[in-house]
Amino acid sequence: MDVPALPDTSAEGTGAASPRIHRLGAVRSTQDEATALLRAGDAPPFAVTATRQTSGRGRLGRAFASPDGASLALTYAHRTSLAPARRGWFPLAAGLAAVAALERAVPAAAGEQRIGLKWPNDLHTADGRKLGGILVEARGEDLMLGIGLNLRGPVLDEDGEPVPGAAWLRGEAGLRPDAGPAEDRGLREALEEALVAALGEELAALESAQGDGDAVGTRDRYTMTCLTLGRTVRVDPLGEAAGGADGDPALRGTVLDVDEHGRLVLDRADGEGRIAVDVGDVRHLRPAAP
Repeated sequence: MDVPALPDTSAEGTGAASPRIHRLGAVRSTQDEATALLRAGDAPPFAVTATRQTSGRGRLGRAFASPDGASLALTYAHRTSLAPARRGWFPLAAGLAAVAALERAVPAAAGEQRIGLKWPNDLHTADGRKLGGILVEARGEDLMLGIGLNLRGPVLDEDGEPVPGAAWLRGEAGLRPDAGPAEDRGLREALEEALVAALGEELAALESAQGDGDAVGTRDRYTMTCLTLGRTVRVDPLGEAAGGADGDPALRGTVLDVDEHGRLVLDRADGEGRIAVDVGDVRHLRPAAP
């Protein structure tokens, strides 16, 4: 899936210095390291990367496996001028930036699987395997956009067992040709730099339009990249509603659109019409699944 190019708002295009990338070894999480740098007085934008996370986390508080040298973990710190109500497109734009960075650093050749987004911003293959995830956390006006990618596989859990449904770039059954472990450092650094550039472009566009994803084409680019559109899905609620005992609170339906606020628009399977979902755990289903 190709992502149309944004106008060049990168440091290279403006003559400004590129955001600094703090390249670290093993850390608890790049989100924590970025937060510590903010508290110490570092001004965004900047990025933090690590070769290993011991306590990496993803959306919904889930752990994110970051084995030493086999994954990329990056947090981009961005200071926004927008009120929280205008930041709805930021998490989705981060996903777009990740897809664009992959195409720049390791473009797909003919016949190779392209990578898209499962709403809101998980990086998936067309056949449903997960290559990476994104976590966006706010600290007042500062946003930490964390991105994790599987560089080399197979991906194993803490017990050494294969992680079901995982995808990776290089290694046996990888999405891209394997140039060998000696080339992994070059791949990592190229991806880090491409991510920083693409994130800067996407976020600058949204800032310039006061968060209006339609005005700068974020919505159009997203819908071209979103693998969830047209799919039959189950959306599980978060928080207390997810644990309620009064029946099944999940929504099921067919995804019709992503609206102007970045919400998922479902045609409900229960016949109750359309509904817009702004938060939830989305699962792609086969059409006949219950």
